[in-house]
Amino acid sequence: MAENMLVKKLSEVMKSVKYIQKKGFNNFHKYSFVTESDVVEKIREELARRNVMLIPSVKKRDIREHTNQKGNIEYITTLEVEFTFIDGDSGETISFTSVGEGQDPGDKGPYKAMTGAQKYALMKTFMLPTGDDPESDENVDKSNGDPQEVPVASEKQLRYLKRLLDEEKNRTQKTPMEIVNDLKERFKFDDLRTINTKQASDVIEYLKGGKAS
Repeated sequence: MAENMLVKKLSEVMKSVKYIQKKGFNNFHKYSFVTESDVVEKIREELARRNVMLIPSVKKRDIREHTNQKGNIEYITTLEVEFTFIDGDSGETISFTSVGEGQDPGDKGPYKAMTGAQKYALMKTFMLPTGDDPESDENVDKSNGDPQEVPVASEKQLRYLKRLLDEEKNRTQKTPMEIVNDLKERFKFDDLRTINTKQASDVIEYLKGGKAS
């Protein structure tokens, strides 16, 4: 039946594309990953054979500042993207939403976010296995469980943090001790002199948002 044609075609694509090899490699963190171009190349060919188009449409965009481990400002872009499969033969459509996030010091955040949204939308739609499981990320769990695995905050971060603390003191009329004690409890650190880069970044974002009052 015509109304089932698009689902049938997408099922055929799922049968044809069973696995995508990890050809990308992150030199800094030393891990392999599936690239967006590898995903698109495989699936695009199968969709084109069946006269099926995939159209993206950005529904929501959010951009926020982030202080990285070196104390530099970067921008994190989050996109909510609606993807629509369109069958060129039956005219049937199927739409779904995916979210992507991109971090960049310049203007490339939205492009990275769109790339990520499309990559994972296709991978999850066609249930492509890569051998990755986010719930078994031992490196992240280890870093979160042992603060010593994360580098100590940079001097630039600490200077910026001190400036924000002074501004918070003037704005709220709280004592430095009161502000720091509140932050210690919230972000689970013992001393500002030994705070790590991740904790410092979180505290900076918190103080910049004026949430400590």
